[in-house]
Amino acid sequence: MTHLLKRMGLSLDLEKKDLFKILLLSFAFFCVIGSYTILKELKDILFVLFVGKAYIGRVKLISMFVLVPATMLYAKLVDSMSKFHLLCFYSGLYGFVGLIIAYFLADPTIGLENHVASPDRYFGWFIYLFYEGAVPFVVSLFWSFANSVTAPETAKKGYTIMIAGSKLGGTFTAGLAWMLLTPTSMLGNIGLSDVFIHQFLLALASVLLCTAPLIIYYLMRDGNQENLHGYEAVYQVEKKEEEEGTSQTGMLSGLWMMVTQPYILAIFAIIFFYEMLNVVLSIQRIGILQDAGGFSAKMFGQRAVIHSIGFFVSFFGTRVLLKKLGERVCLILTPIFIGLLLIYFMTTYNENAVLVVFTGLGVLNYAFASPLRESLYIPTVKDIKYKSKSWIDSFGMKISKTCSSAFIESVKNVSPGTMAFNLIYISFFSTIIALWILVAWWLGRRYTQAVENNEVIGLN
Repeated sequence: MTHLLKRMGLSLDLEKKDLFKILLLSFAFFCVIGSYTILKELKDILFVLFVGKAYIGRVKLISMFVLVPATMLYAKLVDSMSKFHLLCFYSGLYGFVGLIIAYFLADPTIGLENHVASPDRYFGWFIYLFYEGAVPFVVSLFWSFANSVTAPETAKKGYTIMIAGSKLGGTFTAGLAWMLLTPTSMLGNIGLSDVFIHQFLLALASVLLCTAPLIIYYLMRDGNQENLHGYEAVYQVEKKEEEEGTSQTGMLSGLWMMVTQPYILAIFAIIFFYEMLNVVLSIQRIGILQDAGGFSAKMFGQRAVIHSIGFFVSFFGTRVLLKKLGERVCLILTPIFIGLLLIYFMTTYNENAVLVVFTGLGVLNYAFASPLRESLYIPTVKDIKYKSKSWIDSFGMKISKTCSSAFIESVKNVSPGTMAFNLIYISFFSTIIALWILVAWWLGRRYTQAVENNEVIGLN
């Protein structure tokens, strides 16, 4: 049986010391993504309920500028705090403030009891802008830590297990939220108010965030310390810099490396391409779900579907493809798979197609593309892992979302189904997919070369 599983690519195939580390990282990631799944949907839900759907484009634009000073502060803290303490700080910050926000959701004036959506309800603006930082300062930070303690070969075998663990966390919290918010479900008919349910979900997300660092602490205390070095060549460089006192490089070093290092620009490019497509579909998705009624329940219900499918794709699909084909080929397969989804979108174009393609896009990104993309950071220096990555996941992602919003705004008067609509969208999608394939080919080639030559990217 074990031999059969190995031939199928389904065995864990990890040494005991690596398995201990990967399982604990998976458990911590379960908590992080379980929390983030709630925060990601509540951020949009609460903003629409407090401020209104018409202001989504504006708040996305504002968030791009708000995150710039926040990212510079983060870069400063990278120089002055250890990797573990940095993770504790941001997890604790979002956890503690989340509990405060949950408390004020019950306020009759600024909370959910007030059913009037207005741009003057600043609580809604604060919630959205605050949780926009959850990606670069919590999820991204977790990946930065994982990349710094994991070797390339271990990542190839273990990152898909971590992704599978995160999908279980997302499925659990999104499914729980869907059941609580659906009146006909087992949990929905116990008579809890919508206000209390939203408070409970936000409090649960906050507690999960605070749990993740405790798991990492256990790993660092009881794990094999040599096994926490990760990519040995990078570890030796960082150790030498600390001994020489040259490890502190300033708040803008990550941004500078992002714009001057072709390898990092290529990572930014594949994220940029995904976000361009994701925003185009997600804005249509929000409108469809809100108009259909049961807004909160439907948002979480679809997210639960994405995580459930993602678990099976990551464990039974991504692991097999990575083992059989390697990172380079799989990087190219990502835009090809997404291109097939977009063909279905354009040939079918209806509400169901929007929801199906949005679900497929989310599954491919989180279950297939994510472990590939994160492993690309392993042979890089600390400034790239932490600082450049935070710029990409905050300011860089906002640029792509702003570009997408500008595209949507420019074609909003073009009627769906017309020749002009089809021509515009086919040209838009085709250009992105073609560029994505070219960048993925080069990036996979560069990563393979670095690992084979025991090279550290970002030294020069």
